[in-house]
Order: sequence, then structure tokens, then C-alpha cells
Amino acid sequence: MPSLTPSASKTRNPMNRLHTPPPQEQIYACHLPGRYIGYTVEAYFCDRFPYFEREEWERRIVTGRITVNGLPVALGTRLKEHDYIVTNMGVRTEPPADRKLEVVYEDDHLRAFNKGAPLPVHPSGRYFLNSMTELLRQRYPDEVPRPVQRLDATTTGLVLFAKTREAAYNLSQEFTRNRVHKEYLALVAGEPQSPRFVVDLPVGKVVGSARGVGPDIRNPKSAVTVFECLAVKEGVSLIRAVPHTGRTNQIRVHLASMGLPILNDEVYGEKIEGSYEYGLHAYRLVFHGPGGAMELTAPWPEHFSPLIEHSVLAGETKV
Repeated sequence: MPSLTPSASKTRNPMNRLHTPPPQEQIYACHLPGRYIGYTVEAYFCDRFPYFEREEWERRIVTGRITVNGLPVALGTRLKEHDYIVTNMGVRTEPPADRKLEVVYEDDHLRAFNKGAPLPVHPSGRYFLNSMTELLRQRYPDEVPRPVQRLDATTTGLVLFAKTREAAYNLSQEFTRNRVHKEYLALVAGEPQSPRFVVDLPVGKVVGSARGVGPDIRNPKSAVTVFECLAVKEGVSLIRAVPHTGRTNQIRVHLASMGLPILNDEVYGEKIEGSYEYGLHAYRLVFHGPGGAMELTAPWPEHFSPLIEHSVLAGETKV
């Protein structure tokens, strides 16, 4: 698809919208999430932040770069409720990110954003200031950012943030109990054998933070996604994806397992050097919000348009 190659457009350069903060010391601080009570400190970091191997987290603990309640901590220490954990990651340069914060809906209970990419929801991996929660702390200094779901850094589209603790709890319950209808649009390499297909394959961990399917995965969890091919052009397909479960990387993993990797997905597909246009977009959410039933959509990125024009979505809104 021409618009996804680095040389595709001389009038529109995605790099122009990206921001790279200057190098700075990065310090992460949080109270222990309840589900990690009783974990050893090293097991907590390995499970919650798998972008480092266990040996690296252990090295950081031993050298005092991680403290619990203001004090250095030994390997094997069991974490307790309300523990306050501070991690000094040292001076680092963050990757560039699309920091625009486009609000597509707002009421007294929530804000819905059309997230750009690359941009994570929370500080993670190499990202810190270039994350939605940190940007929202700057834009709304009197509020606590409360995301009720998360998208991968390279996924664009709808992200909900609650304005109050009560709204955060209610919306989180909707997602946790799988009562939210989610639709994604995906640009993939190749053409599916059938216009509609279902992938019912458990998803589990493989290497590091990556997920996969098959007999060798660890901690497999059931995962079902319904796919519909909306258009095909020049070897690229536009796919509607409706996940019936909420596993990490579920859509990306399921499409890759069918030989249909999402374009510019460096983990489950192939990275396009120099391109910051990605192939997965969170398009529609239907759910019961604090104010009643809701249906929200997020305009798709411009590079989806060549396929959209050949699909049933042609009359709908785009960025």
C-alpha cells in the first residue's frame, strides 16, 4: 500500500507531528497494585514490566535503584498492600511520539480520545513523558488521569479516561466483565481465504512480553476474535476485527497466526523503516456508561483511506 512506505507522500510527513523530549532522568513511582500483594519484588517487576529480563531487574534491585517505602530492598522480599515502589531508570532519551490529544467525546463522567501513534497510554518501556497519562497530567493538572482500558503504543483510536473514581470503577467493570462491544479496523498484508472468519485460539506468553498461539505458549488464556474483510487493494486487506475476549495483543496475534500480519507491526509482522503509520485502529465502542448507553467512534488515520474508499465504510467520517 503506497501510503505506508517512507517515500509515499511528499506533502504529508508523519514525523512532523512527533515529539522527542530531551534526555532526562526517569523515575517511576507507584503504590503496589492489589493483584501483586505477596509477590517477591523481582517477580513483580518481571510480570508487570517484562521489557527487561529477570537478570536485569535483579541487578537494578541489588544496586539500590529500586526502593520500597523509601528503603533499598533485598531480592526475595515479599510485597505488601500499600507498598510504595520507586524505580530510578537513569537518564534516557525517549522515542518520538504523536502527542496530540484529540477529544472525540466528553461529559461529566469521562473523556474519550482518538489516540495517535506511537504513544502508550501509561509510561512503559522506553516511554515516560511521551505517554497519555503524563500528557494529561500537564493538560488537566487538577485531575488524576484514570484510563479504563489501554491500547498498544502503535494502535490508534478510542481510549476512555474517567473523570471520577466512581466512573473509573463503573467503566472498568464494564470492560472486565466483557460487556463492551469493541470494533477495530486493521490493515494487513495479504488477503484472507474467506470474507468472514473466526479465530478461536488461546493466547499466551512466548518470549519476553510477546504473545502467541500454539502448544509452546505459557499461561494460555482463551481468546476469540471475529474478522470480516471489507476491502482488498494491491495485496493489502482492510479487516474489521471484533474481539470477544480481551487478551493482550489478541487481534495482532490472531491475524498473524492466519498469515495476515498487521502492517508495520514490528513484533508480529514487519517494521517499515522510517514509517510512523500503523495498521491497527480502535474504531468503535458500544457500552453502558455512567450516564446511560453509549456508542462512540474515532475517525481513522488518513493512511487507511485508500482501502476505506473501496469498503462499506466509504461514507463514514475520516481524519
